[in-house]
Formats: sequence, structure tokens, C-alpha cells
Amino acid sequence: MKPKLILTDLDGTLLRDDKSLSSANRSALERAAAQGAQVVVATGRFYGGVPRELLELPFLRYFILMNGAKVYDRVADQVLYRREIPRETAEQVFALIRPLDATVDCYQNDRGLMAGRYYDRLDYYIPDPESRKLTRNNRERVEDFLGAVRAGGDTVQKIQCFFPHPELRPQVMEELERRFPELVLSHSLPANLEMNHREATKGAALLALCRELSLPVEESAAFGDGTNDLDMIQVAGTGVAMANAAPEVLSAADLVAPSNQEDGVAQVLSRWFN
Repeated sequence: MKPKLILTDLDGTLLRDDKSLSSANRSALERAAAQGAQVVVATGRFYGGVPRELLELPFLRYFILMNGAKVYDRVADQVLYRREIPRETAEQVFALIRPLDATVDCYQNDRGLMAGRYYDRLDYYIPDPESRKLTRNNRERVEDFLGAVRAGGDTVQKIQCFFPHPELRPQVMEELERRFPELVLSHSLPANLEMNHREATKGAALLALCRELSLPVEESAAFGDGTNDLDMIQVAGTGVAMANAAPEVLSAADLVAPSNQEDGVAQVLSRWFN
């Protein structure tokens, strides 16, 4: 059965490792939309961080952003779902990470904020060149990080960290899970960590969007690779993991697509929309 709602993650899924959208994947999305499917971007990025070549696709109306912190209808310019982290909790997380050999930054009011002490040393903190470029392009360098966050309001949308020594990440995750059960932790890039409100997940956002569209979730298909895609893969009618996905995502999927480097999204969509 052809899905009526198609959700796709970006990094490691729809986009190649160099963050480009292949002609094959673009054409596959266009075919699906032309045959009546609603195509949705479901990403850890904020709206302004979505590549322009995707934003220019006229059939893209709904966006699941920042791992589910926001569901946005750009035609109506309306937020359909929002779950954010209280600033008090965010400041406690910042304090825990600050002494460690890791970065910490946040998304707030649909923009990325990062202290200059991290931004100026991204070559050290993020060895992967594409992840480093993505981070540099989607963060504003601020001298007074806490001051900027406090001036931005009472909540933040997402918190991110990068670990130059990835073996530290599991230890930090264990401590964060113990101290902040109200947060959900995930990762989508090499050696990163993402924190959201417990109800800000792609799966919860998918369910909210299905309610908005009066569409059974069984008629959806979702593509992903990172642990921030896991509950979306589990909730969707058909969950599709990329061959390059995290082990837990592969285990949860109904289908496994070829890797993002092999245009796996297009290869699976071609089975439904030809």
C-alpha cells in the first residue's frame, strides 16, 4: 500500500554525507508528491537550517523540527506542536557540561547559540569536517552565552553537545539520564548528543501531525538513521532504517533501505511511486 504521509530525516538519510540532495532523491520526492503523498521533513535542525534546495520544493508544507520540539506548517505560518525545555533545566545542563571536554550549545527561538569559547575551537571539538561545517553554519557565536539565553526567554528548544573523545559520551549520557529524567537524549551526527523535552520527539510529532491531518498513523512511512529517529521509526506505519543507521534503529525498522550514499530513500520510494 502506498503511504499517504512520508517523513524523512535529513542528515544520514535523505542527504548524502556531503549534505547534498541527490537528483535521484529529489525526483523520488517529487514523484511521491505528484501522486498525492504528503512529504514531510523530520529533522534535528531548525527551519532556517534546512537546505535551501529543500525549502524551494513547493510541495513541502509541514516540517518536524529540532527532533520534534516544533511542528511547523509553513503555508499557514502556524506552529502545530511545540514542546520546549524550561530554561532552568537548560542552565543546569549547561553547568554540568561546562567543565567537561565537550561543547554545549542550544537552539532557542529558531536559532542556534554557541559560546565563543567553543565556536572558535570547532576544529578541535568536531573532527568530522561535514559536521563541523554544519555546526558553524547553524550557530551564532556569542560571548555571553548565558546572558543571550536568558534574554531569549524562559525555554530553549534543544541542547547539543559534541565530544572530541567519543568515549566520554556514554558516561555523560548516564549522568544526564539520572539527573534529568524529564529530558530525552539522542544522537544524529558523529560524536554528538542532543537533548529535548521528553515529549519533543519525532514520534510524538508524527502523531500530532496525523491528528492535525486526520490521517491514521498506519498510513505513514518514515525514513531515518539516528537514535533521534528511533521512536518515529517505531510509531510510523512503515519504519525504514537506512543501511548506515544506528543498530537500535535497524532493529526497530520494518524495512532497511540502502545507505544515504546510495540514495536509499529513492530506492524504497520507487517501490511505491513509479
